[in-house]
Parts: sequence; C-alpha cells; structure tokens
Amino acid sequence: MRSRSRPSHTDILLRITSVSSLLKTLSAVICLIALVGSSFRPMPGPDYAVGTVDFNTIVPDSESHEEEEEGLFYSVYQVKRGDTISDIAESYGITVDTIFSINNIQAARSIQPEQFLKIPNMSGILYQVKAEESVESIAEKHGISPDRLIVANGLMKNELDAGRMLFLPDAKLPSVVLREIAGDLFLWPVRGYITSWYSWRRDPFTGKNSFHNGIDIGVPSGTPVAAAMEGSVSEASYSPIMGNYVMLRHSGGWQTLYAHLSSITVKKGQYVARGNRVGLSGNTGYSTGPHLHFTVYKNGKSVNPINVLQ
Repeated sequence: MRSRSRPSHTDILLRITSVSSLLKTLSAVICLIALVGSSFRPMPGPDYAVGTVDFNTIVPDSESHEEEEEGLFYSVYQVKRGDTISDIAESYGITVDTIFSINNIQAARSIQPEQFLKIPNMSGILYQVKAEESVESIAEKHGISPDRLIVANGLMKNELDAGRMLFLPDAKLPSVVLREIAGDLFLWPVRGYITSWYSWRRDPFTGKNSFHNGIDIGVPSGTPVAAAMEGSVSEASYSPIMGNYVMLRHSGGWQTLYAHLSSITVKKGQYVARGNRVGLSGNTGYSTGPHLHFTVYKNGKSVNPINVLQ
C-alpha cells in the first residue's frame, strides 16, 4: 500500500488562504448583484408613486372625470364659413355670452372664417374685480355659487386683489351688453326715409359745411316717436335749435336724443320702456320740414345711429 503523506504546514496555510479568497469573492459578487438590482427600480413618475396606497380611496374612471370637469379648461375652435356664434355655442353646450366674453367680441358680425376662438368647458363670463369685493359679494351680485367660483379660479382665499380677472361660472352678460354685441341694441324710433345722414353736410340755413351728429328721418307731423331703448328721461324741454326734444339715459353709457317734436308725452325722471312713446314728430326749432332728428351718444360722444339700430 502506498502511504499517505501528511500535509506540511505550508500546504495547510495555502489551502486556508485559497478558501478565504473564494469566500471573499462570493461575498463581493452577492453585494454587486444586490447593488445592480436596486439600480433598476422605477423612478417616481406619472405611473409610480412612493408611499403606501389605500385601495379604498380609488374611484372609478367615470367618477374621476366628473371631478375633473369642475375645474376650468379651454379648447380652441377655428371658425368655418357659415358659422354663427349661437351655432358654435350650442355645439359646445355653452352660452353665447361665454364666447363673447372670453374672446372679447364687441360685435357678433365681426367674426371671420379661420378666426380662432377660445372655448371654455363651462358657461360663464370674465369679470374684473373691483376694490373691496370678495368671493361672496361677487357671487351674490351675479347670482352664482361661491364654491363653483372658487373651484373654477383655483382660489385659496376669500380676499381678492382689485383688478384681477375672474371667470364667473354660470354668469351672463347684462342684456344691454348682449344686445349691443348682437347688433340689435336700438329700435328705430320711427319708420321713414332718411333725409340727412350722420356726416358732414351743407347747412340748409347758412350754406356752410357743418357736421350733422345724427340722422333725420322724414315722417308726417304727428307720427308717434318710440323710445329706441329702455331708459330714464334725463331732459324733456324746448330749445331754439332742437325745438321740443327728449333725451333718454340708458345703461352702459348710452343716451338718445329725439328732436323737433310737435309734442312731448314724457316727463323728466320718468322711466320709459323700449318701444314706448316719448312724443310726436313735428317741425319745431331749427327745421325745414316735418321729421325726427335722432342722435345716439356713447359715453358723451355721438356715434352713427345706423351702426346700432336694429
């Protein structure tokens, strides 16, 4: 039999060293695997959140969409040939007031094909906050919900800075403003032929050029003259130039003048509804024949009545 030799001390030390190196190598590999694995964890983002999840708080998609609709969102619409504001408003389920206000439209007839309109996801109007106004006072003034006003504008406090623009959900423009934009603000006070336009003309008495700040409508003397718009009588008197005349004050800074009347049927301070009689046409004052002189003022300046008559 072949005899087994006993390992020397040197051999034993070499084996111990070899096993120790192997263990260190295995330990390093395990640590490296752990580190590499952790580097592939998803970073927080739209589909990942750090923290615990309470599944009882998750709501169905339909309910979450309803909550999103409480906020204010906008889309853009490009006007097509043949479009009207009322048609566009109906297709989006909002009021015409909304489109007029959001896009600062002063005249509905000015809308042109290919024009872009800003369309909100709910009906309402823009409003500029005045000094010392609050959410509650604005909501009460316009008859709307304070809570909806807060949500739509993302407000964090009740106090508001003067000059800030707010979106007022469910609010509407004053009827006068809406009629002005729509182009049917004033009724014709009488129906007849225009004998003198809003323009420069030769004065029939002096022969000199002067500006005629209204229109003359030729009608027989005694024709009933109607208020072109509801308002209050600011003047009802006589002057050598205008003869018997009536001046009405309306909302929105508007005024109307009815001159050369044969008689006046209203008094100063009286409220007159749209279409109600203010007098009878005539030939009094600075006049060459029976007619009604009709002038329209906006904030104290005359404007062409033809542009605002229905």
